[in-house]
Amino acid sequence: MIKTKQFIDITKTNLLILSIRLLSVAGAILWVTNPNLYIATINKEYLIFIYNAIIFVYVLFFVLRFTIPQKTNKCEHFCLMTFIFDQIAISFFTYNTGGFSSPFYSGYFVVITFSAFVLGLKNATITAFFGALFYILFNYSYGIGLYNLADIAYRIIPFFIIAYPTGILSDRLEKHLVEIEKLNAKLKSKNTKLRATLMEMEKMHNQLVKREKEKTMLDLTESMAHRLRNPLMSLGGIARILDKKIKKGANLDEMQKYIEYIKNESKNMSELINNLLEMSSRNIEMSFISLENLIKSLVSELEESIKQNNISLELNIEKNLPPLRTDKNKLRISLRNIIDNCIKVMKHGGKLTINVSKSTAIDSTIEITIKDTGPGIPKDILKNIFKPFESGGSVKKGIGLPLAKHSIEILGGELYIESEIGIGTTFKIILPM
Repeated sequence: MIKTKQFIDITKTNLLILSIRLLSVAGAILWVTNPNLYIATINKEYLIFIYNAIIFVYVLFFVLRFTIPQKTNKCEHFCLMTFIFDQIAISFFTYNTGGFSSPFYSGYFVVITFSAFVLGLKNATITAFFGALFYILFNYSYGIGLYNLADIAYRIIPFFIIAYPTGILSDRLEKHLVEIEKLNAKLKSKNTKLRATLMEMEKMHNQLVKREKEKTMLDLTESMAHRLRNPLMSLGGIARILDKKIKKGANLDEMQKYIEYIKNESKNMSELINNLLEMSSRNIEMSFISLENLIKSLVSELEESIKQNNISLELNIEKNLPPLRTDKNKLRISLRNIIDNCIKVMKHGGKLTINVSKSTAIDSTIEITIKDTGPGIPKDILKNIFKPFESGGSVKKGIGLPLAKHSIEILGGELYIESEIGIGTTFKIILPM
């Protein structure tokens, strides 16, 4: 077992161990130089020389540690050797500071605990064994008899009691650390693969988006071409008819119906082009508006169309609605297109209901509901109702509803539609306040 990667290879850990060793030696020197030391025959100069040599050895250990290859048996053996030397030094301290009763006795436990954390159960047991051996050998001269044999055993046995559980915990810790390291390596590998996959997916997504945009642009261009070709051909034909009639001297009344047709078709094409320009614009000019005033103004503009189609109007606007911060022009165009669509589908009369209130489902939003009693929209058309020009089957539509949805979404809102054949269609708009 080699725990050097987790413990001994860390410079701070090495400095901590060196500091504890040097402090222990300094403590021993202060002890033996104490003038009140009860060992009168001790050669203090000799002891200080030995202690200085121990300091030199400890510093040498600290330097040599960084020259030994990491995560090898040499590193483990070197660490074990330093801990065994610690036991020799501690035994020397105890011998010169009172023998079996020396206060430096606790130093054995410090060394054993460190060895257990660093090297595991096996090497901690070896360290404990040498600690017990040196403890007896160094202090043998103090006398070992039946009277203190039990006391010595009582002092030695805790060495192994400390080494065993601490070593087991250390071994388990290393096992978990190794497992975590393997899992991290696997996770890193999977993250690398996932990153590559995501990059590939993003690349494919960008390609799909590009193709979809190209397809949408082609479809829109084709639809625009078909939509504008017929009225342009009609205008060309009418222009030729007018040219002939003018040459024949036709009067103004005879040409009036052709002029009206030209005016109507020009207006329709102008509206179509303006709607396309509005749909392509993403410029937003936000301001606070009164939603009640905006809707009443729209209803007033469309009042004549409502009367001509024999439509009854029900307008329900919640009182004291707060001002709405939005782009007035975009919202106006969206609401007008929706209301106008509802009016056009009720050619033989019906009921138009407009409700405006705070939303009860979503906080800080306003809900606008526009409902007609028209014929309803078939499902095959309804699913494509917000696509420009083509709404399903052979039914050709304009760009009014797609523009309405596009503008409302730019304003941060949502547009939903529900329809049932024979009952009518409901448009629901959710706008942030």
